[in-house]
Amino acid sequence: MDLMVDNRGQDLVIPAALIASVALILPALQTQPWWLILPCLICLILRWRLLAFALLFAAISYADTWASGVYYLGLSLLLLMPMHSNPGANSATQLLGALRQVLLSLPIFAVIVALAAGARWTEQRTPTQTMTGVSDTMTPGSVSELVNDSNLAMRVRFTDDTTALQSQDLYWRGLVLEDFDGRTWSRSNRLQFDLDPVPTQASRQLKYLVTLEPNRQFWLYGLHQAYTSRAQTYRDARGMLVTADMVRQRIRYPVTSILPPPELRLDVESRQRNLALPADSNPQTRQWIGNLRARHENDRELSAAVMRYFSDEAFFYTLTPTRTTEAQIDDFLFNTREGFCEHYAGALTFVLRAAGIPARVVTGYQGGDFNPITDHWTVYQYNAHAWVEAWFPGSGWERLDPTTQIAPERISSGIDAWLASLSSDAERNLDAGIRQRLQLAAIPGYHSMRNSLDALQYSWNLSMYDNEGSLRTEDLSDWLTGQGLGNLPVWLLAALLVFVGLRATLSGRKRQHRLSPALREYLRLNARLRHAGLGREPSETIKRHLERVSETWPENAGQWQRLGRMLTEAEYRTATMDRADIRRTAAQLLSASRRRRADHTG
Repeated sequence: MDLMVDNRGQDLVIPAALIASVALILPALQTQPWWLILPCLICLILRWRLLAFALLFAAISYADTWASGVYYLGLSLLLLMPMHSNPGANSATQLLGALRQVLLSLPIFAVIVALAAGARWTEQRTPTQTMTGVSDTMTPGSVSELVNDSNLAMRVRFTDDTTALQSQDLYWRGLVLEDFDGRTWSRSNRLQFDLDPVPTQASRQLKYLVTLEPNRQFWLYGLHQAYTSRAQTYRDARGMLVTADMVRQRIRYPVTSILPPPELRLDVESRQRNLALPADSNPQTRQWIGNLRARHENDRELSAAVMRYFSDEAFFYTLTPTRTTEAQIDDFLFNTREGFCEHYAGALTFVLRAAGIPARVVTGYQGGDFNPITDHWTVYQYNAHAWVEAWFPGSGWERLDPTTQIAPERISSGIDAWLASLSSDAERNLDAGIRQRLQLAAIPGYHSMRNSLDALQYSWNLSMYDNEGSLRTEDLSDWLTGQGLGNLPVWLLAALLVFVGLRATLSGRKRQHRLSPALREYLRLNARLRHAGLGREPSETIKRHLERVSETWPENAGQWQRLGRMLTEAEYRTATMDRADIRRTAAQLLSASRRRRADHTG
């Protein structure tokens, strides 16, 4: 006799799937790919488990926090619950079985996650981090902390042939920091939007496509004089690209950079803002730059003299500088003389302002790894950098990077090349994550494998996802927009999920109602027998099942066999069913078996 299975496990899956879809609106899960998760839940409700697993596999690569990891674990349990080996198990039993399968397959699951993440398998994202990458403030040590972070920041592919471009040419501007309180540099809250299009008279244009990873920030990155046509994104007069919506998912935007045109004048407000310094701070630095200014009236000559001071004196580039006193610029320039890029950028900006030269700090990324397979640059969080822009009459804002004087290989070859050149004593003081990254890089073939994985994921992203990180549906989207239904794909999936869930719930209840009373009583009994390890085996009839139970518990063999005959005859309508008698007999037999087990254990 072929029995229908209990649908109680599926009854739990359906409301859980609906809850999982609603959970996507939570802030901790808003970066997750709803365009993969919602179809996965629909397939789960429809019991198309193979397709649901494929969609879940693709979505897992977006897991970037503990919250998203727990979310995907829950989805995995939902998919595994109906696959429990015992078909009639209740929801709790199925859940425990699914959890057991997940625990047993954790090593394989870890490998799958690593492969699904592609080139991101070496990343070290901090689970509790709500914002990643370059911050909108800079204090001593803030940029150097990112050297420990191997997370992907962005990928960039240039439109034209740019083989002549080298790492030292790539300064990815993010934020301009103009306010200084004596310790921390921060950006001005007042934005000055530049709504002008890309100047057509520019002698040279660089065009490129930036794929930015989610970072929960409001600014984008580009080279000098960057312009973008991305919607809801604006260019500040300082050259920053500011977006109206937080970057919660991977986005792609085109950028055009031009050679900066000469600026003949600087408005009074900008000049004052970029000359402002805390009163009476760092007197030794003020006196030193005053003496230097007396020998160099020309701003360019003075700036060159300051840069020579950094290269001629015994300054050191290090991730673990000695702590400075409250007069940090004085202490840094004339005492400790060691620091990372933010120390040098902050000190140079202070010195230039004290000399009457407008200056500001710029933070972003410098360099990156070129991938020859797909001809794109990969920029990681450890490429974070800070430098200076100074204003010179007749030319305008120009970049000055004191790091080129202290550690030129940091700019020309990259941060890891500089780290690898450190002495063995200095290397032992590095963070464990950095040492591991350097050890991996020293393995033969590592870079080739990393480039291959990186190229594979980048090509996948370009082909499968549009500029907003959604699955490519341009043709359908254009048609729907033409019909006035531009937002249809989003709400259609949501409505379809609700419809499928409700329909599956009602269908499950109808199937349960179609079961005969005898079969429902047997399924109830079978669930209780399963706890004793005597559940029904596949293709086993009711009568044969209870005969096997009687063989295990011979003390009540006759009653078990009688119960089997009663259920069988009631199912085939050959006898009148007395449900109360069946339930009473089943309860007595199960109670007797529990007492015998207890006596035997005692």
